[in-house]
Amino acid sequence: MKWFVIVTIFVCNIAQDLCDDSTQDVFFVKPGGQTTVYEKEWNGFKCSFQYQAQGGTHEQWQVSMETIDDGQSLMCTIARGQTSYLFFETFTMTLSGPGVKLQQFEAIKTEGKPLAENEYKVNKKANTLMAAPGQFKNQLEKITLLGSLGKTEL
Repeated sequence: MKWFVIVTIFVCNIAQDLCDDSTQDVFFVKPGGQTTVYEKEWNGFKCSFQYQAQGGTHEQWQVSMETIDDGQSLMCTIARGQTSYLFFETFTMTLSGPGVKLQQFEAIKTEGKPLAENEYKVNKKANTLMAAPGQFKNQLEKITLLGSLGKTEL
């Protein structure tokens, strides 16, 4: 039993993501009008954020991925962490991986207010939240996708 504990600690130190319930990273959202994609992969899952933005200079954003509900759900959040001054032309966020099924989402614009329902479209089959063409008002500060992992108890 002692060796099992030592081996487990060793493996967790080498492959920390496999033993953690979450991961975080920082990336830069860059203006310029071109379509840009940022992807974060973790434990076989992927969180993808595609956007077009204008104005100002690049901004530092954060991404976090975590398992919740005793490993039954996966949550990915892309957030500015403060006011964004960029003018987003469009965005698409997708959560993918084994057994992921989009259950809930949250999309926040400036001042912590949710996007109006007509500003976005949801495709649960594709696990995607995206800007509604012609309706999205170009403000975005945070998006969270929550997916069930389709695991069943034995």
